[in-house]
Amino acid sequence: MIDRRFPASQSLLLRYHKVLAVPGLAVDLALEDLEPCSHGEGATTFALAGSGDREVIVCDESSRMCTGTYKALDACVTVALLRRANVRQVVASSGGNLSAALATYAGRAGLEAFLFQPRRTLYKQRGDHFGATVHLIAVDLPEPEVKRLARGFAERFGLAHVPDVRWRLAASAVRAMFVLESAAELGRVDCLAQTVCAGFGPAGIYQCFAALRRHGLLRRSDVPRFLGFQQEANAPIVRAWQAGEPALAREHVRPEPDRYLEPGLYNTDPAREYARLAALLREVGGEMLALTEADQARHQAPLLARMQAAGFEFSRLPGTDEVVEKTGLLTGIGVLKAIDEGRVTAGERALLMLTGGVRELAGAAPPSPALVIDASRSEAEWLDELGRRFGLATCARARA
Repeated sequence: MIDRRFPASQSLLLRYHKVLAVPGLAVDLALEDLEPCSHGEGATTFALAGSGDREVIVCDESSRMCTGTYKALDACVTVALLRRANVRQVVASSGGNLSAALATYAGRAGLEAFLFQPRRTLYKQRGDHFGATVHLIAVDLPEPEVKRLARGFAERFGLAHVPDVRWRLAASAVRAMFVLESAAELGRVDCLAQTVCAGFGPAGIYQCFAALRRHGLLRRSDVPRFLGFQQEANAPIVRAWQAGEPALAREHVRPEPDRYLEPGLYNTDPAREYARLAALLREVGGEMLALTEADQARHQAPLLARMQAAGFEFSRLPGTDEVVEKTGLLTGIGVLKAIDEGRVTAGERALLMLTGGVRELAGAAPPSPALVIDASRSEAEWLDELGRRFGLATCARARA
C-alpha cells in the first residue's frame, strides 16, 4: 500500500495512492492521474512535550501542504478526476481553505474555476493563489445562501459543482494510511483528534479503516477512537451527538457568527454529514466536544508555547499576534481540554491532527473578488448578473 519512492513529507497522495484502489473507496485514480496534479500534499509528525503521562503527537498537515491546509488533498484529487474526464469549468463554495486549494490546483491545471466564499473570511487569502482563470465571488450573506448560490449557479449554467462527497472521503483515505504508518513507527495511537466543520475529513479516515478491515488488512484493535471538536458558537454536530440523536435536527442548529473562534468553520447545518459521522462514532468509539471562549483563554497560550518549543510556528495576521488559520489551533486546545477532563487517560497516546496553521500573508496582496454578492438583489438577479459578467449561457436543462 506504500509507494516508497515518494516521502510522506512530499505527498500523501503519491505515497499512498495504492489505497485508492481498495474496493469501497469509490474513486478510481492511478499514480499517472495524480502525479501531474501534485504540488505538495505532505505531512510530518512531532511530539508535543508537557502532557505528563499522556503522549501527544502532532500530525502536521499544514506546513508541507501546498496551500497550508489538508484541503490540498481534496483539491488534488478533484483536479485529477476533472482532468481525466476533460471537464474544464468548475464551481465550488467554501469557508476559505478549500477555495485557496482549488484556486491553486485548478489554476495550475488551466481549469476555469468559480469559487464562492463568505466575504468575512477573505482576510485569510493570498492573492497569488488566485490565477487568471480563477474567479473569486465574495458573498456577504449567511452561510446557507453561499452554498445555495454556488449550486444554483452551477445548475443554471451547466457547470460541474465540486468536489463530490465521495472524492472528499477518498482524499482522506491517504491520511488514514499516514496515521497507520506513523503508528507502526511510534506505537499504538489510542485516539485521533480533529476539529470538524462538516466532518468529511474524519469520515474519510475511518471509512478507509473500515475498508481495510473488511479486506483483512487491519485489525479492529488498531483503530483509534475519535475525539472531535466544534466551536460552541457553531456546534450542531456536538449537540446532536451529546443528545444521543441519530439525526441532526433544527434544534441543534444555533449558529452565533459574532462569537465564532474560527469563521472558516461556517457550515451551520451538516445534517447528512452528521449521520455518517455519528455512525462512525458508534462503531469505533469516541466523543464530540464543544470549545468555548473560556477554553481558548485557558489553553491557547500554553499550547502556542509548547508548539513553538517543538519548532512549529503558527502564521499570524500581519502586524498582530492573531493566528490566521485557527482550526488546527482549536484541535490543540481541545486535546488539552480533554486531558484536563480525563478523557485522554494516563499512558494513552493522542494524535493531534493539525489540519491548518501555516499560511504566510506578510507581503502577499489579498485577492480581489470578481463580484461581491449581498442582500440588495434576489438570488435570480445575482445569477443573471453572474451570467452576464462571465459570458455564460443558461443551459437547456435549467431553462426546462
